[in-house]
Amino acid sequence: MSGAATFFSVVTALVMLGSAAYDFTMPQSVIELVGKLGRRPNFVRTLGTTKALGALGLLVGLAVGPVGVLAALGLVVYFILAIRAHAKLGDSGAETLPAAALFILSALTLITNLFS
Repeated sequence: MSGAATFFSVVTALVMLGSAAYDFTMPQSVIELVGKLGRRPNFVRTLGTTKALGALGLLVGLAVGPVGVLAALGLVVYFILAIRAHAKLGDSGAETLPAAALFILSALTLITNLFS
């Protein structure tokens, strides 16, 4: 595994763990967002669990390369869907920016893992 792949995997895993921890606090803004999408409030924990599992997969991928690639791919898909959800709700660019930034980070992680 290249230095870039290791760097992006660790950084993305740490960011995902932080984001998951935030979701587990059940922030009102996220509860309202999932409510607008027709989901129950406890769906926020599912989002957090998905991010935490993605982070775990990236860390396992440091030892078992294909696991890291699949974890990064899963996070890329997750954030594509998050951006789509924001677009569906007509959210502003500022409201969509965090999902877009995490999509870019996940995509860079996927690319560096694929080509290392």
